[in-house]
Amino acid sequence: MGYKFKDITILVVDSQPALLDLIRGILQMFGCKKIITTTAQDKGLALFHEYKPDLLIVDWELANSSGISFTKVVRNDKENPYVPIIFMTALSSKERVAQARDSGINEFLAKPFTADSLYKRIEAITEKPRYFVKTGDFTGPNRRRRSEDNFDGQDRRQLNPKQPKE
Repeated sequence: MGYKFKDITILVVDSQPALLDLIRGILQMFGCKKIITTTAQDKGLALFHEYKPDLLIVDWELANSSGISFTKVVRNDKENPYVPIIFMTALSSKERVAQARDSGINEFLAKPFTADSLYKRIEAITEKPRYFVKTGDFTGPNRRRRSEDNFDGQDRRQLNPKQPKE
């Protein structure tokens, strides 16, 4: 474990107190000192504004809400919309993964998870950050993980040698 986590603040929002304790323990094992936890969206948003965390770990199910709506509120925040978000859920169907991605998360983590898998998500955010996109209905990291060349949209399609010529 090569990263120094002692100076970062992490907010964990999960509806299950036992999971909050587990995640806190894993993060402490990584060396994290500033870990804030809550089970509800409203409290999570208040803590988000109060502590301005460096990383969010958010579960799909929250008390009286969902991680999807929490993520969308964070992404539309004026002060810190670019904070990295690791999103967790026990139900990791293709539809749920797409819905989470479209809400603006950085990384997806299926439950049950290991300390290593959580570490790898944090490492991915740190080592390979994606630039943010803001459009009318989406704010979040670029959904494409690879950028093999410098072409966007139609230009990329026209210059892709694997694409059949029209």
